[in-house]
Amino acid sequence: MPVLCCTAANRRAPLRPGVREVRVTDLCTAQIDEQAAVWFSRRQARALSAAEQAEFSRWLAASPEHAQAYADIQLLWDDCDLLERPALASPATVRSITTSRRRRLRSVTALAAAVLLGVGLLLLQQWQAPVMQLTASAGLDDIRHILLEDGSELTLNLGSTAEVRYYDDRREVTLVAGEAFFAVAKDAERPFRISAGDGQVEVVGTRFNVRRSDTGLAVAVEQGRVKVEPGRPELAAQELTPGQRIEIDYATATARSTRLPLAEVGSWRSGLLVFHDRPLAELAQELARYRGQAVRVTDPELLTRRLSGTLDIHHPDRFLRALPQLLPVELTELADGSIQLTGRK
Repeated sequence: MPVLCCTAANRRAPLRPGVREVRVTDLCTAQIDEQAAVWFSRRQARALSAAEQAEFSRWLAASPEHAQAYADIQLLWDDCDLLERPALASPATVRSITTSRRRRLRSVTALAAAVLLGVGLLLLQQWQAPVMQLTASAGLDDIRHILLEDGSELTLNLGSTAEVRYYDDRREVTLVAGEAFFAVAKDAERPFRISAGDGQVEVVGTRFNVRRSDTGLAVAVEQGRVKVEPGRPELAAQELTPGQRIEIDYATATARSTRLPLAEVGSWRSGLLVFHDRPLAELAQELARYRGQAVRVTDPELLTRRLSGTLDIHHPDRFLRALPQLLPVELTELADGSIQLTGRK
């Protein structure tokens, strides 16, 4: 916790008419009280770690004002325990809390509010803490299948990574890189949300595929309904039904909706990727992920060329060698193992 340095100059310029004076010392007192309340709340909620205890000791030793503020809050807390509990049918009688032991005058109400604020923040953090979390990655050789605690299933494509967090009122997944197929168990009380870069996908129970690339997001639905939020003001949210796919290109701020056979949704799970009308630029990123080496398209005219076909994701170089038969391209393998695609001359 940072230590706030609060000092005021001995000489002050006269205030202009209509300007209200705010004393620096008053502001500093409030800041110190707030810091003391946070420390008190932490120590009441749980045992401090060794690092936290050392930080607390440094804060106490930094200024006599810090130690006094903490002692005052401790006194207030102890005084609350001494309040007489009134009978239900009689008027409340509560003894007044003396403040003669305090070196500084401050409002008991303000101190109590600071303590309650600190405790409330701690409770809020605990409420927001996930009840289950994991990070999963698939290597370059194996597809990874994960069964989650609610019965949902997550399948990661080669070279993909996802972070899963379950809360009491929601389920969240961040697709850090690559592609994943989701079979979500229905739970109306806990919606299922996927974040992939700027885009978000929300469902209750369904089966769908999400692919994240450097410049875009693609979502295809096999079963159920999926709401896609592109995360850009110029792109409207879309609701997809089975057989629908949306491809978002953030570089051009465009969204393209198409239909595809249900068998093509997440077809890579069998090891054979079936693709239809896919831009070469996007396919090159996917090929690079499968082979573990970059695939660069250097000719701008080739970037938007589209093609359809199948790809053995365990042997991507076979597809690359066949690519000149599908498009007017030339392949060059560089010393670092990367592939460069240029227009055929």
